[in-house]
Amino acid sequence: MRKFLFLLATAFCTVQLWGQTINFSVQPLAEAGDLSDASQELLQNKLKQIITRNSAGASNDYNVFVIEPTIDIVDKQSTTGLMRNATLVKGELTLVAKNKVDGSLYHSAVVQISGQAAEGADPYKAMITGIRSTDPVYTRFIRIARQKIQDYYAANCATILQKAQSLYGLKKYAEALSYLSAISESVPCYEQAAVLQTELAQYVPDAQPDTVIIQKVIEKPVEVEKIVEVEKIVEKPVVVEKVVEKPVVVEKVVEKPVVVEKPVVRETPKADCEITFSTNRLQLNVLKCYGNAAQQRITILVEMTNLDTNRNTEEYLRINSAVTDSGAECKNFEIQNGNWMKMPPRVKLRREFYITKVFDRFSSFSYVELKIADTQVYIRNLPIQWQ
Repeated sequence: MRKFLFLLATAFCTVQLWGQTINFSVQPLAEAGDLSDASQELLQNKLKQIITRNSAGASNDYNVFVIEPTIDIVDKQSTTGLMRNATLVKGELTLVAKNKVDGSLYHSAVVQISGQAAEGADPYKAMITGIRSTDPVYTRFIRIARQKIQDYYAANCATILQKAQSLYGLKKYAEALSYLSAISESVPCYEQAAVLQTELAQYVPDAQPDTVIIQKVIEKPVEVEKIVEVEKIVEKPVVVEKVVEKPVVVEKVVEKPVVVEKPVVRETPKADCEITFSTNRLQLNVLKCYGNAAQQRITILVEMTNLDTNRNTEEYLRINSAVTDSGAECKNFEIQNGNWMKMPPRVKLRREFYITKVFDRFSSFSYVELKIADTQVYIRNLPIQWQ
């Protein structure tokens, strides 16, 4: 019993190093069909670009969550009798998020793809080349897959834990650790999973990279202490009085940047509006809200700070609602650089939220609601500056 309590306490301190980060590996095509080896390799690279761009790439080969692609050729046409004959290929790219340990299927998406190549060239390679890693359909696929994995783990927690213990018994420690990575604090068996993760970590050294990074960060104050010791040694000669006077001058020089910093703060005034939050884990200020009639777009520039020191992950951002001063509700929203953002604690970050397809020049928003991580942000009476 004492051993269990000790492991449980240790788990709460370390489990955040692995938990709640769901990443994916890319599986090769199950059936290549007419695709050449070069086309298959190109598809693998395209899918790796997609998961890397969405911060969803697995760091090792033991990751249990995979994306399995399938390509079905829908149509293939060739043009003849022209100055330059060509072949047009249309197909469907199916992506399936699954678990390679137990075979569970979490989510799938079908994307229409096509390519055209001159006579003698590989049309299938042209079709795969046309896959755009920036297409929002892939970001949506990964986001929904992650959510469904978390929902599945919450509903099948006991089975997941039993399977992980079986992997532990087979000495497949890395696979077991990855298999438990989607268990969040809201899952009933979270405490048991945390204890098992702690036991697994001692067999998988690479599972604790964050601990090494923390040790390197702690080394920096030691270097500062060495500099102070050198100053003490300099004080021993007869020229001690002159050496002491120099730091006094340096202190005055250091004070000048402090004075310079004050105008910098004034250069970014906050918009005059009312802001409330659903939690105390986030701080947010609206720096500017301006509209561009030519672009039919209104931009809300915010500065936000994650106050939760125990949370350092990719966070999901969203505009839930925007209502004008006349009571009209806007429907079209976008976010600068997508819906996911790394939010380290106590770091001020800026992001632009866009309301698009705006055809009227109204003077303010009576209500705007944002979702930042697990916090709802309510903004009222937000004035708009039109350009």
